[in-house]
Amino acid sequence: MEEAELWWTVRVLRDCLPPAAQAEMLRDYSEHLELHQMRQVVEHFVPRYTEHSLEALEAKRFTPGTSLGDFTDEELQGMSAAEKWGLFRHDPSALQPYQVQRELARLFMCLIFDLFHDPALGEAAVEFSAYLDLLERLGGLPGEAIDALKERAITTLRDVNIRDVPALEEVLGALREAIGRSVGLAPPFDHLFGERMERWPRTAPAEVREVVNPEILAAVEGMNLAQLQASLRVLLELMSLEEQQRELEPLRATYPSLSDIPAEALTALLPRLSMRLGDRVICDFALRYRAGRLWARARVNPQTWKRLPFQDKFMLLEADNEAMDLLQASRHLSRLLLTERYDLLFDPAYQVGLTTQPIYPRLLDSCMGTLRDSARLEGLNRQVTRMMLELEELVPDGERPHRFLEIREIIGAGLKFGPIPGEG
Repeated sequence: MEEAELWWTVRVLRDCLPPAAQAEMLRDYSEHLELHQMRQVVEHFVPRYTEHSLEALEAKRFTPGTSLGDFTDEELQGMSAAEKWGLFRHDPSALQPYQVQRELARLFMCLIFDLFHDPALGEAAVEFSAYLDLLERLGGLPGEAIDALKERAITTLRDVNIRDVPALEEVLGALREAIGRSVGLAPPFDHLFGERMERWPRTAPAEVREVVNPEILAAVEGMNLAQLQASLRVLLELMSLEEQQRELEPLRATYPSLSDIPAEALTALLPRLSMRLGDRVICDFALRYRAGRLWARARVNPQTWKRLPFQDKFMLLEADNEAMDLLQASRHLSRLLLTERYDLLFDPAYQVGLTTQPIYPRLLDSCMGTLRDSARLEGLNRQVTRMMLELEELVPDGERPHRFLEIREIIGAGLKFGPIPGEG
């Protein structure tokens, strides 16, 4: 899931939780988290939410299902406002205060006749900051004010034919104005509904909790200094120049070199760094051709990548090349050149091992120096990109090792490197 999809998913599920459960299950969540941190929180939230919702369903199992109090929060979310307010008049005390606030906020979202009768309103309302803002403000009102709004809505809706479009929309307009004014909003309200799925709240909190993967944290805490340094070396291989500068600048100001960073500092750094890098892997430089795992631009869904025609894939890869910095482009060419066989392109252990070989940093430095002329860099990267994509898309399996050797020879010639390493 990308950001907007994660936001919507959490909003829909959160809107089915009591306030205490929201606070407990989502204490680490914020729409201002970085994407991979948000994914980590949501990954742990969904199973807990599922357990809670099943327990709530079990608790309602033997109720008759004729009163609002017989329904779970999920069921209330999936009912139309017309159905719920029709039941409300028979049992005005059926819902908890937080549920009443939620129904008033949903009623505020009934801009027209159709929305009042739409059972999908509950899931659609969360797309708008106006709903979330209103719900938050209603939570700050005294109970007496909420009860007064509830009684007014019950009475007003009881006395109107909810199938009469003009009459109902006039009543809804008056109720929406009363609900809005109760929290300091003055009509007209149209400007509140201009944008959907914007980040909420709009202003980031003063402090956003740091989110890390607990499994990575536990693994890092069990490493010795050499293992920590090796892990940092691998993570650096996944980063752009800008990312390296941003993430390591505080440490460079304290320690003369990366090898001088003590174990305790690395133990604190690595889980956070790993979290920021998300699902990047060291074989991405080759997987970009096979599965659309672009380096410098947004990844393409693997299933979508499989369905794309050759030219569309090439255009996406070219855009990825253009977005790469000098380090990323040099790393791409260096790894292709130094990988001795085609099958080793996708071998994580082999690619990690390259980082320990003295020839790799020397070639990388040479490549960055040789290709500082952007035109040469772009030309070689473009040529190699097309050949690698042809290798994956058009070349039969049995011919790929030989064709990969040809690509390595072109890279070596382009870098003026001489004989290809590993060829005896």
